[in-house]
Amino acid sequence: MKYHIERACHMRFARPAREHHIQIRLAPWDDESQSLIGVVIKVDPEVEPVACLDAFGNLSHHFAVLGAHQQITFSVVAEVETKRDNPFDFQPVPAERELEWIADSLRQAPRLWDFVLHRGVLTPELPEVVGGCDVPGFQVGVPLLQQVQDAFEWIREVAGFDPAEAQSVTALEILFANRRGTAADLSHLLIALVRHWRIPARFVSGYLDAAYFDPDDAQPPEAPARPQTLHHWAEVLIPGAGWRGFDPALGLVADATYIRVAIGRDANDIAPIRQSCRGECEQPELNQALTVSRISV
Repeated sequence: MKYHIERACHMRFARPAREHHIQIRLAPWDDESQSLIGVVIKVDPEVEPVACLDAFGNLSHHFAVLGAHQQITFSVVAEVETKRDNPFDFQPVPAERELEWIADSLRQAPRLWDFVLHRGVLTPELPEVVGGCDVPGFQVGVPLLQQVQDAFEWIREVAGFDPAEAQSVTALEILFANRRGTAADLSHLLIALVRHWRIPARFVSGYLDAAYFDPDDAQPPEAPARPQTLHHWAEVLIPGAGWRGFDPALGLVADATYIRVAIGRDANDIAPIRQSCRGECEQPELNQALTVSRISV
């Protein structure tokens, strides 16, 4: 599937800022699961963004506005073709050999340990019981793909999905207390569980097909579509398949309607916008708009 993506951001300061440095991670990946056809970034005041790959392979852009200013507008326009129509299309490794396959992958690529050992407030070591529910253990002889999908049900018992707070990210302790969370929160919970099994798992930000934001059948016909936002899910290293995406918020395995933008150990690694500036400025008011359109099937 091919998608056209437009992301516009407007920052406004109450008092002038200067030497304003901005880093953004808003352009899609280009790899075996999706092809980045092109990306154009425009900034006002006019400056030239510099592109580079960060430590996790994410495409990031940097730019700076050095003179005094009270507002900055930038846009990202990209086209991407996704290729993973069937995420289950791979040659599976026998379940009894999966842990051996994972161990061999960790020996061959030691950096994968980043996605096993990392712990923090967003992906802590899990106790034996969470929200009154026993934390599932790894089941030897049961395919990992099935175990991760089965974990969706456990996550729904621990906390529900709250799409109204699509952009917030909270510590898992707060998720356990509220029993509701965002797509990012539920993805962190899934990652913490998979790492509890000593399996590599990573956090993903990206875009969804616009159809996911249309009113569902349970809403009245006149209900407006939800605004499109950056979405979040997890990826798990599946024996025989490599990285595969799992979306606990929607209970889905990621297919060609998911467009990866950035990956990291957790959300703190891949903030979509990072900035620093000098002057009497405070945190700017930020307005954003996102449009993802399917241009072919």
